Amino acid sequence: MIYQKRVLTTGAGRWMALLFLWCVVTLAGCAGNRVPIDTAYPTRPMSLPADLAAHDGAETEWWYYTGHLEDAEGGRYGFELTFFKRRIDNDKPWGIPVGWIDDTALMAHFSVTCEETAEFVQDGRTWFSNKNIYARTDRYEVAYKDWKAGGDMERHTLTARTKDTAIDLSATPVKPPVLHGTDGIVPKGENRANYYMSFTRLALAGTLVFKGKEIPVTGTAWFDHEFGYMGTTAVSGWDWFSLQMEDATEYMLYALRLKDGTIDPVSHAFRIDPEGKSENLPLSDLDITVLSRWKSPHNGAVYPSAWRIVADPWGLDVIVIPTVADQEFRYHDIVYWEGSCGVYGEPANGRAYVELVGYCPWKAMADLLEE
Repeated sequence: MIYQKRVLTTGAGRWMALLFLWCVVTLAGCAGNRVPIDTAYPTRPMSLPADLAAHDGAETEWWYYTGHLEDAEGGRYGFELTFFKRRIDNDKPWGIPVGWIDDTALMAHFSVTCEETAEFVQDGRTWFSNKNIYARTDRYEVAYKDWKAGGDMERHTLTARTKDTAIDLSATPVKPPVLHGTDGIVPKGENRANYYMSFTRLALAGTLVFKGKEIPVTGTAWFDHEFGYMGTTAVSGWDWFSLQMEDATEYMLYALRLKDGTIDPVSHAFRIDPEGKSENLPLSDLDITVLSRWKSPHNGAVYPSAWRIVADPWGLDVIVIPTVADQEFRYHDIVYWEGSCGVYGEPANGRAYVELVGYCPWKAMADLLEE
């Protein structure tokens, strides 16, 4: 992730910031004992279900769901629900350390795509952790007020609402969890690695509210959980793909783009077979060709918008096409493209979600505290 800082320099701005912080500190009270941020290279194997829960020592942690829903009439929808937790001990919006208030902030993103009408509904939230905004460490339960996710190895529940759009879903893992890398430890650059696991196929059932209409839906979701110390990085952005195929296989690909325009050698691709066994290849063993691009009418950013992906060792040769061109998520100054896609080719057709970060200037969670 790319973290940019902005400081208010005017006297009035600083006085307003001080007044704001005084009010928040008065309401929030004194912070309790704080766990140091763990900057060490991870060595212990990832352990489930314990590591589904939050980790106080993790600098950055997220729980990520994307999925494809279908109603009784065949109407199709995509959705994203993601919760981010970040330690903000050393962040200084307005030039003032927000660590005085709390050591943790949470951010949540929610979006729904209606494929039939090409509509994309989105919303985001950010604030300090408190009794209504939290990620529990004793079990998997994360919440931003009425946006919630949680569960165990057998079942997850997801709820979120914004204006006249909402989801209330039960998600049941169809396959065992995948621990990426070695025992869930994935290198992310020189002397850095994160813990990373996925449920690559969850069966969904529940309700979708779209334009105020409550719709029974079923579908399939993908879940990622990652945590660790990000530190400073030369990464300027990334392209991430999750493919769920009709032959019960899944693929995950990520290309980390460096500031010099090259792809980080740690970028990889993963294949999960119908029984849940995972294998991986360096991304350099694949051929990924951008077939078209889309220019955002909101800010002029230009994103890749269709791809051919070929992995000869796996017999994979597919075209990935967005179901709706404009699935650009915009929350304050955070801008990225995250959207539902169709997959067509060999060895099977399927559905996908694609995340494109770094094509438009964006900011980290801490910067939103300035707004």
